[in-house]
Amino acid sequence: MGVLYTLFYAVLFPFYTAVFYILTKKNGYSPDLNERFVLYSDKVDNALWFHCASVGELNLSKPLIDTYSKKYKIIITVSSPRGKEYAKKLFPYAVVRSVPFDFPFLIKKFLDIYRPKALIIAEGELWFNLITVSSKHIPVISINARISPKSFERYRKIPFFYRKIFNSFKLIIARSKSDIRRINKFLHYRSRAVLCGDLKFISSKISKNVEFTKKGRLLIAGSTHAPEEKIILNVFKNLKAKHPDLQLILAPRHTERINEVIKLLEQAGFSYSLRSKTDRPETDIYIIDTLGELSGFYKYADVVFVGGTFASVGGHNILEAVLQNKPVVIGKYYDKIKDVVEELLPEGVVKIAKDEKELIKEINGLLKSGGIKADFGKKGKDILNCYIHKINKILEEEHGKK
Repeated sequence: MGVLYTLFYAVLFPFYTAVFYILTKKNGYSPDLNERFVLYSDKVDNALWFHCASVGELNLSKPLIDTYSKKYKIIITVSSPRGKEYAKKLFPYAVVRSVPFDFPFLIKKFLDIYRPKALIIAEGELWFNLITVSSKHIPVISINARISPKSFERYRKIPFFYRKIFNSFKLIIARSKSDIRRINKFLHYRSRAVLCGDLKFISSKISKNVEFTKKGRLLIAGSTHAPEEKIILNVFKNLKAKHPDLQLILAPRHTERINEVIKLLEQAGFSYSLRSKTDRPETDIYIIDTLGELSGFYKYADVVFVGGTFASVGGHNILEAVLQNKPVVIGKYYDKIKDVVEELLPEGVVKIAKDEKELIKEINGLLKSGGIKADFGKKGKDILNCYIHKINKILEEEHGKK
């Protein structure tokens, strides 16, 4: 299986690398080919290796990384250039590298350089050689493990491939019961999968302290995709007639789309300010064109719309706003966050709008009624303690073998 995968990967590799190089350079980042080919030397003792795909997984893993940084040297690998830039700012004490290309000899070379005690992988990163090769030398642990219904159906088409991946994990800590059920379909030993809950209940409460001069009431549209900005502008125009003091903060999911969003605003006749230029906007619309600051703005919001839910992406993190006692409205495409949404719906902190008309109605109602009162602090602490307990058990077992 490993040989066939690597051969297939090698055949596609020149095309993949060329596209990756061009797109990365186009977006203003370095492709870091020297790190992807592990063309460096280093020396680190007593290390734990965390792999996080990009910004979301880095934020998710922060409570655990901060906890283990007190005892271990932290190595972080990332898949995206944007994620690497962010990781260096978020974890100045860590060694941050671009993840090697998924060839066995490159993964082995990385392991030989850093000799980590374990590899901890955030969420759905299922690179075959990264996991299977590493598992022959150190424990590989999956945290906040998830399988969406769409991914589950895709995995079932080649079950032998994903069985090899899932069974290479020493421990899989899942975020929900539905994820456990799907994961167990691929495991030989179901005891390797345990339920601790969604790490976002603790990581989402950690937000950057940002300065912002708020005037009147504030609607924040966070992590938006096309065509959500266009929809939100229509909604804002409608609500502004009812609430003249209303401001809008727009935070596109990908900052590379800022120029596209600006063009939409100009075509619609809206004036705007950029976060990178001022923290005292004099315009009705404020665009967040910086990385890692969105969660820090939620404390100023009166209502939050979370994107990826009108665009059929499946939804983004709603807990960053909810854990700051802010009501959240989402669209009908929320399969990626379904478990969290269903857990919070009875609390009245999340509303679902099926179309633009309902979105106006829900936001307008929340602007009239005020905020929410909820305390998820204890839940977050219990979840984090569960993760630490399970991971420590594996690390202690490995230490006992040596």
